[in-house]
Amino acid sequence: MKRTARKPYLITIELLLVACDPAITIRQIMPSNGTSAPITINVKAQHPMIGNTGYVPQVTVTNGSDSPIAVISVELSTKTGTYVNKPRQLGSCPTQVPPGTTETLDIWFDLANGVRKTFFQQPADLRVHYRSGGREETAHVTVIGGPFDTSAP
Repeated sequence: MKRTARKPYLITIELLLVACDPAITIRQIMPSNGTSAPITINVKAQHPMIGNTGYVPQVTVTNGSDSPIAVISVELSTKTGTYVNKPRQLGSCPTQVPPGTTETLDIWFDLANGVRKTFFQQPADLRVHYRSGGREETAHVTVIGGPFDTSAP
């Protein structure tokens, strides 16, 4: 009798675990482009819980030019809207990036919906606005969410 009562319970637990994907993987799918100066943006893959409304990617900018750049703002453009970066530290923007160096940006986006609704199988543009030689430029990368994948770098 014990064995029979346990079986439906275990089947129910297994179905719940298969049906509930607690997290997604958000990763960069396209290299940075759209710039005249040679800067590179790298967004590290992350695995947020599907209901999170904060997207806090680890983003680095590498300045491959001979001139310093100043990152003046960052925004995220998705199918559900455009979000402005809300840095966690006051005064972290603009970020100075000397020639030949890489800097980590202070990034925080408050999303209107959870990360699953915002990113799952819908590409988004992460745009870095910067100043170089008195001109304002924009570089961007594409990020997308998909099934939870811990092997993503």
